[in-house]
Amino acid sequence: MTADLLCLVADRNMSAAISALLSRFGSLGIPNIDYRLVTHPRHDPGCFHDGAEFLRGQQSEAAHALVILDHEWDGAPADSGPELEELLEGQFAQAGIDGWARAVVIEPELEAWVFSGSVHVAGALGWADRSPGLRDALAFQGLWPDDRSKPPDPKAAMQWALKQVRVPRSSSIYGELASKVGTTNCMDRAFVRFRQILQEWFPASR
Repeated sequence: MTADLLCLVADRNMSAAISALLSRFGSLGIPNIDYRLVTHPRHDPGCFHDGAEFLRGQQSEAAHALVILDHEWDGAPADSGPELEELLEGQFAQAGIDGWARAVVIEPELEAWVFSGSVHVAGALGWADRSPGLRDALAFQGLWPDDRSKPPDPKAAMQWALKQVRVPRSSSIYGELASKVGTTNCMDRAFVRFRQILQEWFPASR
């Protein structure tokens, strides 16, 4: 059976988060779609270097395809997310799958999408009943300046927070965050691109 969407993603954390987001199709402004997620065993570098070739062999399996990866990884050949997306979509054009496949590069990493001041973040990270609260504790550590809506290094902030409560980082945490944290007003560049591509392919009135 052909899926509406095939997503090639960099790791299990991203797979859990994207699955949770796609299940919130109303918040994304799209209909309920059938999707399939594939995790590349070589993570971000694998998505970049092998994504076009892998997807070319999957073109009959889905109406559209997305490659989603982080910007920060050793050997990344571009200084920004948009540049990396451009390189990837150039590979898609060479493989004859441009338009059918698109790329979304998260800057710096997936945590930028799921980390916010929402009470759900503190709850998912085991900080619901702690004092000081998560935001104040991260500010004291210099990990979340008062004038920023999100930590400048959200992965480091998450790792520190989990370490304090001795909770291991897991894909279930990312799935929980993506299923609860608000998305309607999220202005992260890569998230806006993700949502716009989905709305273009899958209009809500479909």
